[in-house]
Amino acid sequence: MLGTDPRSGRKNQPANDETLWMVGGGVLSLVIVGVMLWTLGAIIDPGVEQASNNPIQLLVDQARGYVPVGGMQLTVFALGMLLLLALALMLVVVYRRSNKHRSRIDHLAKEMAHSKDFAELGEAAATADTERLGAEKAGIGVPLAALVNSGKPLYGSWEWVQIWLMGPRAGKTTCVCIPQILETNGPVLATSNKRDIVDMTRGPRARVGTVWVHDVQGIIGEETTWWWNPLSFIHDMETAEKLADVFVSSATDAGAKQDAYFESDGKRLLSHLMFAAWVGKRPITDVFLWAQDPENMTARDTLKAHNYSALAKALEQIQKLTPKQRDGVYGTMRPWVNVLSYEQVIPWVRNMGIARPEFDHKAFAKSTDTLYLVSKEGGGSARAITAALVMAVMTEAERTAATQPGGRLKTPMMAVLDEAANVVRWRELPDVYSHYGSRGIVVSTFFQSYSQGVEAYGEKGMNKLWGAANIRVAGSGLSDDKFLPFLSQLIGDRDVLKRSSSTSNKSGRSVSSSVQREKIMDVSDLAALPRGRAILTSSGMPSGLIELKHFSTKPYAQDVEGSKAYYEGVAVEKGLVIDEN
Repeated sequence: MLGTDPRSGRKNQPANDETLWMVGGGVLSLVIVGVMLWTLGAIIDPGVEQASNNPIQLLVDQARGYVPVGGMQLTVFALGMLLLLALALMLVVVYRRSNKHRSRIDHLAKEMAHSKDFAELGEAAATADTERLGAEKAGIGVPLAALVNSGKPLYGSWEWVQIWLMGPRAGKTTCVCIPQILETNGPVLATSNKRDIVDMTRGPRARVGTVWVHDVQGIIGEETTWWWNPLSFIHDMETAEKLADVFVSSATDAGAKQDAYFESDGKRLLSHLMFAAWVGKRPITDVFLWAQDPENMTARDTLKAHNYSALAKALEQIQKLTPKQRDGVYGTMRPWVNVLSYEQVIPWVRNMGIARPEFDHKAFAKSTDTLYLVSKEGGGSARAITAALVMAVMTEAERTAATQPGGRLKTPMMAVLDEAANVVRWRELPDVYSHYGSRGIVVSTFFQSYSQGVEAYGEKGMNKLWGAANIRVAGSGLSDDKFLPFLSQLIGDRDVLKRSSSTSNKSGRSVSSSVQREKIMDVSDLAALPRGRAILTSSGMPSGLIELKHFSTKPYAQDVEGSKAYYEGVAVEKGLVIDEN
């Protein structure tokens, strides 16, 4: 049957024989029920004598006046019809309520995937998978959304990594990040560029373990009650190079063109300076000081004093280049470490002689703590420190997992990387992404668009992230001219019965039909995806339409609202937020 398509620009098809048959069948059913009620009333009415059990004969006899119409007969008929009308109205109300929250594209859900196709993501399958992994302490599974077809909740496995593409105000925070942070009892790492995620979840998470809020740029006004030394990640030259690369990638976009010679030597210089600072137990801020003065030989001498002669020689060769070459190398490196000179950053990365706890990234994976990392792009960005801490926590979690039974964390770690392109510029992430799932490190990475991921990780890196993810979700607010056609193809085609009508003086009106193939959702449908709806794809499953569930529908809604009210109140008292009331 062809019905009304609520999507903009879609015209209704001409009525067809199936529609006429359905209308006719409904009218006929109503007539039959009415006749049966009329006949039943006549049979049980003592005042209607000589009533025939044959409905047709009864109607004929009463129409001719041979048989009287009784009061009870009329009462039975009227009550029966009223009951039928009430039932019809109730069905209409139920239908309207069930469709109250349906969007204009929900009718396409049945064209994509059936409920049974997503059985692997259902609650029963998730529970069984969690038991298989021995991860019962963490929870049922990673909350995703609800399948539009059935309304049943979907869960990701504790060994699956995810990628989410959602535009601004598409429900990412309230419908995805908050549930994934709160519906686990293991350690949680969460990144963001604003205070909402922190305010709404830190209260409930404080009951699970210690809450650490890393606010290097003072975005939410968190005081420096603790610190973390980025050099604690280093234990050899390889890790020094990885730390240096984070500083480089945080200061430059993927694919940005620089002088190959100066960039290569600049990276080498930075990794040597960082390694020297670690060897000499110097604060990381000394790296910034050394970078300003090519004549400063402290780093070289430190390497020599600790028997790293080859590295000291390599560093000395850079420092003894011709002045023009040397200045080029140092000039290339300096912007990468400028963050280490910011006054608001320094207390977060060195002791400062104040009695404050030092964050131990090596112990985090074994805890039930929560680590919030708040950073943003733009002037004064400290995302190099944020990305370095993400890398340190996840790398150490991988090492910890390797020492536990099955090579995975006994209680999985949840990493919710919101605003990953702005906060987590870690180029190695795409290469290790799929591996993390098998280690019990569940990563959900969020981008505002596919192109945003390309800007941060390069086209190859973003393609790796998308391909490595077990759960891939595209929500509303996307407009990528390359990604949306790809997503439309991924969703697939459907057979559609098309009808056309024509009218002529000789034959009158005629209707012809044909079966055609068309995209289930074209690019314009995906670009106008309603808020609260998203497309989910997973390995071995057809694409499905999902409904994002707001945290207010969850059992912990009151806790979230309470946490938000409390910490926003604290921010108002500090003058960080203006109270509009």
